[in-house]
Amino acid sequence: MANIEAHQARPAALNPQFDSERWTPYSLNILLICILAWAFDVYEQTIVQLITPILIKEWNITPAVIGNITTVSRWIGLIGGIAFPVLADHYGRKPILILAIVGYSLCSGLTGFANGPMQLLIFSSIARVALAGENPVGQIMVSETAPTKWRATALGALIGGYPLGYLLTTLVAQWVVPVWGWRALYWIGILPALMVLWIAFSIKESPRFERVSTEAFRGSFWKSFNLMAPARKYPREMLIAVLVNLFYLFTWIGWSAWMPQFLATEKKLGFQTMASYLTIWMAVAIFAYYFCGWLCDMYGRRIVIPAFLIPSAILLVVLGYIDDPQKLFWVGLVTNFLITGSFGSGLGYCTELFPTEIRGTAVGSAFTLGSIGASAAPAIIGWIATSHSIAAALPLLAISFLCLVPIFAWFGHDTTRKELLDFVGEKHS
Repeated sequence: MANIEAHQARPAALNPQFDSERWTPYSLNILLICILAWAFDVYEQTIVQLITPILIKEWNITPAVIGNITTVSRWIGLIGGIAFPVLADHYGRKPILILAIVGYSLCSGLTGFANGPMQLLIFSSIARVALAGENPVGQIMVSETAPTKWRATALGALIGGYPLGYLLTTLVAQWVVPVWGWRALYWIGILPALMVLWIAFSIKESPRFERVSTEAFRGSFWKSFNLMAPARKYPREMLIAVLVNLFYLFTWIGWSAWMPQFLATEKKLGFQTMASYLTIWMAVAIFAYYFCGWLCDMYGRRIVIPAFLIPSAILLVVLGYIDDPQKLFWVGLVTNFLITGSFGSGLGYCTELFPTEIRGTAVGSAFTLGSIGASAAPAIIGWIATSHSIAAALPLLAISFLCLVPIFAWFGHDTTRKELLDFVGEKHS
């Protein structure tokens, strides 16, 4: 990789459509496309969560089996979590984003042919390679093109594609499952491939990537696979990014994977009531991402993120002790609002810690390392649920969220409204 002086000597011109101070049609278009990509991404991830009660009954398996399938498939998917962002540092953000969307769309349809736990594991693992790759590449693309003063809001809006995708899945599930069964949910997941045509013709490459991707930087394919470069150049930032991914994803994956089973079976609400609860929760959560991102841009992450994390951790524990359906709905609504709200701007923070030159490699490595531990959440909760209950595992998710508080409050750089770094060697002020 060429040194910083070489890059600064020959900077490429920034895309004239890009403006770091204000929204433009270019930056808004990229944000919208990436939001939809995340929405369809989480659509596939959510299917198995919603149909868990159905699969347990149809295949006569235990919650621990579903938990193991979810965890192992996520571990296998980490191949994409590190490979796609690294490729994005070499070939660009746009083509790798297209590749990831095509991959998870087609593989989602394949999962609908699973006839048992082993086939479900194999097909869902293949799909997750592309799914895990799309997440960080989309974050990087939005981080590099959003206006500096509204970057936290943009990142919050992007990851707001999660509740949008969850909402879409619950709505489709209520209509499709009773008529055509759970397999149709996967086959409908092929539709996102149509987005690729829009992406191919409507957006240009990230201007920050174009600026640093000189011939010296593109010169050697294997230099882009220097996975240790972020840890060597930015050890503190790398540790923070890994921990942020670990604790955020552990709570989110555990929460989203087992909430349908928790509501439908443990709290005896049934499939239709569970799906309607989650539909409303996720519809409200879309606003939570924008709201928390806006607050972060106004007041900084040091104050806002802990203000979301602490009450959500408390309510996670409280939720396990509630049996009344009405109280369960309202407490769950507030809990989900707080969990999802901080998730967007908090997880997106990792893209701001590293320079453009190695941003994909750094974010992909941090996402992968954090996900190794976080992906164990479905299995751990499944084991606890098999022996005790899902409610008994909720305090574990709360502890994971509380571990994020000191990171944002004291140890991490507050990068809100600060210009992104572009070249290796630059430091945060």
